[in-house]
Amino acid sequence: MAIASELFPFQIEALDKLRSFCKKAKRDYEDDGENTIITLAAPTGAGKTIVMSGLIEKILCGDENNKSERDSIFIWLSDDPELNEQSMHKVERETRFQLPINSLEIIREDSFDKAELDDGKIYFLNIQKLSKSSNLTKKGDGRDYTIWQTLQNTIENKGHRLYFIIDEAHRGTSKASETKQANSIMQKFIFGSPDDELNRMPIVIGMSATVDRFTELIKDSGSTTRSWTIDAEKVKDSGLLKDEIEISYPDDNQMQRGMAILKYATHEWMEKCKHWEDYCKREHEPIVYPVMVIQVENGQGDKISETNLDECLKTVEEELGRSLYEGEVAHSFGEPKTDININGLKVPYVEPSRIDESQKVRIVFFKESLSTGWDCPRAETMMSFRTANDYTYIAQLMGRMVRTPLHRRIEGDESLNNVHLFLPNYNSENVQKVIDALSSKDGEGIPSNIKKNTVGSSDEQELHVAEDKKDVFEWLNDLQLKTCVLNKFKVNNYLTSLFNLAYLAANTQGCDSDAAVRVSKHISKMISEYIEGLKSEGTYNNKVLDIKQFILTESKMEYLTENRLKDASNLVLELTDYDIEREFARADSKLKNVGQRYIRDNYDEEDPMKPKVEVILFVQSEECMAELDKYAKDTFYQYKRDYRKYLSKFSENVKSKYDKYTREGEEVSDHSWMLPNTIYLPKGEEQWEDHKHLFVDYEGRAFFPLNNWEREVIIEAEKDPDFVCWLRNQDRKPWALCIPYTMNEKVHPFYPDFIIVRKDGRGSYLLDIVEPHKEDEDNVPKAKAMAKYAEGADGDVERFEMTRMYGDKMFRLDFANPAISHLLSDANKYDDDYLNDLFRKMKTSSQ
Repeated sequence: MAIASELFPFQIEALDKLRSFCKKAKRDYEDDGENTIITLAAPTGAGKTIVMSGLIEKILCGDENNKSERDSIFIWLSDDPELNEQSMHKVERETRFQLPINSLEIIREDSFDKAELDDGKIYFLNIQKLSKSSNLTKKGDGRDYTIWQTLQNTIENKGHRLYFIIDEAHRGTSKASETKQANSIMQKFIFGSPDDELNRMPIVIGMSATVDRFTELIKDSGSTTRSWTIDAEKVKDSGLLKDEIEISYPDDNQMQRGMAILKYATHEWMEKCKHWEDYCKREHEPIVYPVMVIQVENGQGDKISETNLDECLKTVEEELGRSLYEGEVAHSFGEPKTDININGLKVPYVEPSRIDESQKVRIVFFKESLSTGWDCPRAETMMSFRTANDYTYIAQLMGRMVRTPLHRRIEGDESLNNVHLFLPNYNSENVQKVIDALSSKDGEGIPSNIKKNTVGSSDEQELHVAEDKKDVFEWLNDLQLKTCVLNKFKVNNYLTSLFNLAYLAANTQGCDSDAAVRVSKHISKMISEYIEGLKSEGTYNNKVLDIKQFILTESKMEYLTENRLKDASNLVLELTDYDIEREFARADSKLKNVGQRYIRDNYDEEDPMKPKVEVILFVQSEECMAELDKYAKDTFYQYKRDYRKYLSKFSENVKSKYDKYTREGEEVSDHSWMLPNTIYLPKGEEQWEDHKHLFVDYEGRAFFPLNNWEREVIIEAEKDPDFVCWLRNQDRKPWALCIPYTMNEKVHPFYPDFIIVRKDGRGSYLLDIVEPHKEDEDNVPKAKAMAKYAEGADGDVERFEMTRMYGDKMFRLDFANPAISHLLSDANKYDDDYLNDLFRKMKTSSQ
C-alpha cells in the first residue's frame, strides 16, 4: 500500500480490521443480499480520515492479501460543505500514489446528473445538497435524474461494490420514537426512504469519535453490524496529540476580568512562540508559528460582537510591545465573510480550514464557526469570552486544537506538548463541565490529560536546566544510557520494521548508506538460492506449472431438472499475464517490493513473466517465508543495536523515527535516554525547596513533595564533597529513565526515583541511580532488574542503589557491585525476606 502518511500501529490495526469487515460485508450481500453497517470509533486525533483513505486504496488497488477491486464505488457523506471539500483534499493527498486521475469527485447540484454512479470513483456529498429545496433532489431544468434515482440505480446494479461512508456518524442520530423510519437525511441511507424510493445502502461505514448514539440507532436497522474501536491510550502514546490541556479560570468570576486574563493569555502565547522558535532552530526544523485564538460573543443587530474587539486587539498589542501587521490577525466569523476593521487594522476573513496553512496568521477571532471543519495544530493558546452556557462549543473547539504541529511528541521541550485554554467567565463548577464534555464518550473523547487551575496558579512547575549545570546536562545526554519503552502491542512484522530502520539509516548522513540495499540484495539472493534448489531437485518445472495452470471443472445437467447428463469433465487452463501480474503484486507486497529487485537481477527477455513466477513461488513456500522472517528479526535487532547511539546524535526528528520504528518491532524496545531542555514536575501541598536540582525555575529553585525517606537520600547525597546535582526521575514522564522488570510473568516499567551526579576527581562526572524502596512485593523483581541494568551499562553507572530506612539509619544495597548483585541469583521469585536479610547483613550504612 502506498498511502502517503506513515501509519501508526493502531492505524494499521484498524485498517486491517476494516478491510476484513468489508470483505465479509461484500460476500454477505452477494450471497444473501444481507446489508452491513460497520462502525469505526476513532478518538479525536486518531486519523480516521487517513485510515479511511487507506481502506479505499486497499479495496481499489489491492494489497498483499487481497486482489484489487477497481470497479468499487465509494460515497463519502459529510454534514458540512466545507468538511466535504476538506475530506476530499485529505483523501486526495493520502492516496495520490495509487488512485487514477479524476477518480475523486464532489457531487455539485449545478452539474451532477447521472443514471448511476461510475465505477472506481469516490464521490463526496454533503447533507445540505439532499434537502427538498436542493436541485439535486428535483427533475427538470435539464436534469434527467434526481440524486435519489442515481443512488437507487447504483444500489440495484452495483450494490455489491458500493460503499457508503458517513463522516461524524453521531450527528443526525435522533430517531422518531418507536419507529424504524428515518427522521434525518443521514438515516435514509441506513433505513431506506420509501418517499424517495431509496433502498438501504448495502454497506455503510460510520466513523466518529463518539459512536454510541450511532451504535444505538443501527440496532433497529435490520443490518448486520460490525465495529472496531481505536484505543485512546494508543493514540495518546503515538504523540499525535498534545499530552495535556490546561484550563485556567479566575478565582472569582463575579468581577469583569476578561481583558486582564487576555493580557495574561497573550504573555503565555508569546512564551510559546519563543519556545517554538528556539526548539525549531536547535533542531533545524521549519519554524512553527503558534496561533492564539480568541473566541468572542455573538452580536446583536448590526453589531458584530458584544465583546469589545478593539479593546481585545489593543490589549494584545500592549502586551506584545508592538503593533500587529496586516495579515497577522484574521477572523472566521460566519458573518460577515469579508474584511473588517478592528482597532484600525484591516482584518481579513479566513476560512477555518485554511487557517493552519496561512503561516502569517498569528491571531484569530471567531465565534462558533471553528467547531467543525477545522484542524489547526498551530493553535496553542485559546481565550474565550463566551459564557458558561457555551461549554459544548468550547469543548468542540478544543477537540480541533489538540493535534501536535509536527505530528509527534516534542522530547526536547516539555512545554510544547500542551495547549492552554483561558475562561474568564467560568468558575470551577462550569470548567468541570468543559472537562466532562472533552473527556466523555458522548463528547469529544479526547485522551489528553486535562487539568484546571485558577489563572496564574498551577499544580506543576516549569523547570529549565540550571545555568551552572549545562555541562552536566550535556554529559548526561552524551552518555546515552539505555532506557526502555513498553509497547502496548507489536503490529509490524520484522521485515517491515527492518526496512523502516534500514531506510532511516540510509537517509541519515554518515550512518549506513547501504543498509536498505544490503537487505534487498540479501532477500533477492534468498529467492535465487531457493529457485536454484528447486532446479537441482528437478521440481522447478512442476512448481511453475502449479502456479501457471489451473483446472476448470465442467458439469452438465438437463434444463429444469436435476438429471446430470454425464460426469464432470476437467479442463486445464493457463493463467494470463494479467493474472500473473496481479498475483505477483500481492507477493511483492509481502516482500516489501524486493520482488522488483529480483526482476532486475534476473530479467529474462524471452520470458519476462519468469522472474515474477519465481517470486510467487518463494512467497508461497512456508519454509522460505519462515526463513525470511528469521533473517528479518535477526537483522532488525542487529541494526537496532548498531544505530541506537549514532542516530541519537541527530535531530529529534531522526531520533523520534528511530524510536517509532523500534517500538513497532517489539514489546519492550530500548532507546537512548535524552533529557529535554524544559521539564514540568508536580508540586505538592508540603513543598521541599532545593537549589541543587539539575532543573530549576528562573529563581534557581525547585520544589518537591518528598517523603522522609526520599528527603534523607538527597540530604545524605548533598553531604558528599563530590556531589554536583540530582534529578527527580519523575514516574511515567516521557523523558524519565525507565527500566523493565518482570513480575507474575509480565513485564512492567520501573522508574528509579533519583539520578545523582558526582565529580570523579579527573575533571568529569560519575552517575548514581538511587531507589528508596519499602518492603513491597516487587522488591526482588526490581532488585534483579537493577542488577541486570547495571551489568549492561558498561561502567556508565557507578552505583545503582536500593535504600531502606531502619529506625534512623539508612541501609544501601549497591547492585552495580558484583559482590552484591550475584547474591540475587539465590533469591526466589518473590522472596522479600531474603532481600531483607541482605540489607541487614550488608549493613552498608550511609553514615
